[in-house]
Amino acid sequence: MKQQQETPLNTDAVKGWTVTPEGWLQIDIPVRRAGVLVYDEAQGDSFSAKEYVSQDELFAPDSMKTLIGKPVTVSRHPKGGKVNARNYRTVNAGTITDAFRDGDDLIARAVVQDEAAIMQLKTNKRLRGASAGYVCGDKPRQTGNFDGQEYDTVQKGIVYNHVSIVGNPRNKHAVFNLDGKEDMPTVEELQEQVDELTTNCDALTADKEKLTKKIGQLNGELADARKQVLNLDAKGNDAYDRGLKDGEQRHAITEHAKALKINVDSLDPKMMKLAIIKKANEKLNCDSLSDEQIDTALEMAMATKPAPTFTQTRTPQTNNDSQGDADDFSDYQQRIFNADKGKK
Repeated sequence: MKQQQETPLNTDAVKGWTVTPEGWLQIDIPVRRAGVLVYDEAQGDSFSAKEYVSQDELFAPDSMKTLIGKPVTVSRHPKGGKVNARNYRTVNAGTITDAFRDGDDLIARAVVQDEAAIMQLKTNKRLRGASAGYVCGDKPRQTGNFDGQEYDTVQKGIVYNHVSIVGNPRNKHAVFNLDGKEDMPTVEELQEQVDELTTNCDALTADKEKLTKKIGQLNGELADARKQVLNLDAKGNDAYDRGLKDGEQRHAITEHAKALKINVDSLDPKMMKLAIIKKANEKLNCDSLSDEQIDTALEMAMATKPAPTFTQTRTPQTNNDSQGDADDFSDYQQRIFNADKGKK
């Protein structure tokens, strides 16, 4: 089933209208007549066809009832051709409260409730037509002729979705008329409405200026916040660099202390510095030195590399008692004792 946008109107009829106690505009609008509707893709329609709706179908009670309670839009059909839950608040301007037959016309009693839409209808005399949005339960292909006009399709089971008050209905018969009625606004009333709109516009302009000023203040605060973030980043980088430098310095001090055979396990950085200074100059009294003086003394102490540890190598003693004929004492004994035996 395809959504249609068709508006045959009674061109001769001027239907009744009134303003309700609530200020709403109630209009009896002719929305359809039996006949042939021509659709042409060359004219911008989504398809080409000549569709016939009979009086039996047009005035079928079940079909007419679907008009009641449906939305009224002004100046345009909704995008996609249907009013639904998603677009209702955007396009709705009123409600169809009744549907009935008047001669050859199907009449929809439209109550326009939106103030801007009412003003639009009162001031724009082009908006005097109606276009019904509907779907058909069936559209069989069937040829025929109605009132001298051929058709190739028949509409059946018509269900309405909305009625749009427009300036260019599909059927160009005369439209309903709101002009020349005593209830139409006078020049003075229109001027009051213009003045009211102007006042509202001035108030909106003042609000806009306040908001613009507030936006400027917020932009300034945002810029200050960004500067603070940049400063914090810079401070964080400085702290990182200082931490890195301190770490490197402590590592150098620790390695120097280890080279001096200083046990650094239980020493804090300051005590480690003092131990290195003492190793370089035992006579220096460090008790009264300030932190700056300690750093200066440390720098001087670390400028001299630790002296290498002297290790004396002992030559192992030779036990000559176990050398046999090779040791001097045995040779001495042999020579003495052998000399005595030769004399005897």
